[in-house]
Amino acid sequence: MKDVKLHISNLDTFFAETASAARAIDKGGAGEATGNLAFESMENLLTVLTAGRWQLLRTLRGNGATSIRHLSQLLKRDYRGVHRDVHALMVAGLVDRDADGAISVPWEKITAEMALDLAA
Repeated sequence: MKDVKLHISNLDTFFAETASAARAIDKGGAGEATGNLAFESMENLLTVLTAGRWQLLRTLRGNGATSIRHLSQLLKRDYRGVHRDVHALMVAGLVDRDADGAISVPWEKITAEMALDLAA
């Protein structure tokens, strides 16, 4: 998977989409070619994906797998702040950590779907 789509979804929709994907896989389907990461609200998405974290993702993707310390040096930011941001992005599914502890961005493209009229 090289692309991921960020979108807003309530729990009912999330579970329905997950069940549908599981049924397709059970029937021999390969699943989706694009990853999907759902957030409960636009406010939650924007809390996770701040301007600083977007810069972090771009820098990490451009430089490849590295340590948090090296990433903080590349960004010219405090280690603790970068560590906190990396942890938040890992929880969201936007950053991975390998067996050696190096972090990386597994996605080539991140698309955010935003609807102005979607109820929170």
